[in-house]
Amino acid sequence: MKNKVGIIYNGTKGADWAIEYFKTEFESKGMKVALFDANKLDEKYSKFQTSEDIHLPEIEKLTKQGHTTWMNRIYPSESEESIINKGLNITSWLSARNHTMINPLPACIADYNKAFAYEAMEKWNVPTPKTEIINKQMTAKSLKDSYGLPLIIKTNTGGKGLGVQKINNDSELENILENKSLFKGKHLVQEFAKPSKTYDVRVGVINGEALISYARTLATNGSSKEAWMGSCHHGSEIIPHNASEEEKRLAIMASKSLGAKLNEIDIQITEKGPVVIENNLTPGYDEGEERWIKLIVEHIYETHLKNE
Repeated sequence: MKNKVGIIYNGTKGADWAIEYFKTEFESKGMKVALFDANKLDEKYSKFQTSEDIHLPEIEKLTKQGHTTWMNRIYPSESEESIINKGLNITSWLSARNHTMINPLPACIADYNKAFAYEAMEKWNVPTPKTEIINKQMTAKSLKDSYGLPLIIKTNTGGKGLGVQKINNDSELENILENKSLFKGKHLVQEFAKPSKTYDVRVGVINGEALISYARTLATNGSSKEAWMGSCHHGSEIIPHNASEEEKRLAIMASKSLGAKLNEIDIQITEKGPVVIENNLTPGYDEGEERWIKLIVEHIYETHLKNE
């Protein structure tokens, strides 16, 4: 019997409500679920390796028991690089052995490497703000010349709006560039996509279908009096919204560019039209969002598990 599921997670804080609810929903369909804390792996896997160099007897034992469909639930917003790399090594090992990953390796990498995601979307002509990794050659003048003001500084790995700053003027730009940690290859500079609405749009794509959509009121994120950012973590509220056909198309294209089977895409509405701001390939859920998890599990079950 192969219709068993594995869920990789960061057990530092324990399995959160969403992980437990995914487990419950899979079990309600007769699936046996194994939760695997990636912290159990040896520290040698705290760096990302090629699949040929990875030997994971703990995971191999679970696959031999029938756990052949897997989800990665290591959140970029709360996980250190070492635990992220352990999750990527597990994903790489499973993918190399043709086990089903709800998000395959390229999509998982994109979840933790926004620069990689933006480059992939650009190749697919998905409209996104100009974005690149900050390097030592960049100055306040060169950034202003290339990106104008305001501009966005954000961490290359993260979520929930954490590590995102709107830089409004010359003084703020000069001040933030005094922080030498910005030049270690872990921060991005991004063109500011000025919103033309009082909300942004999130579209959930599962296996190439746009099945979830809602909007979020814009929040200030503490760096501007003007509301500009959709983030429930920073005070946005979810409001009803039926995504337009163009919003759905962009969300599907963004997901395809990353090879993602599960993705929630943040779209900013600008005067030039909708643009993709972020991909959320390990979207978090809280109590009250049970219907989203039910929908995801149902789709995974019908697509990958029902006939095994």
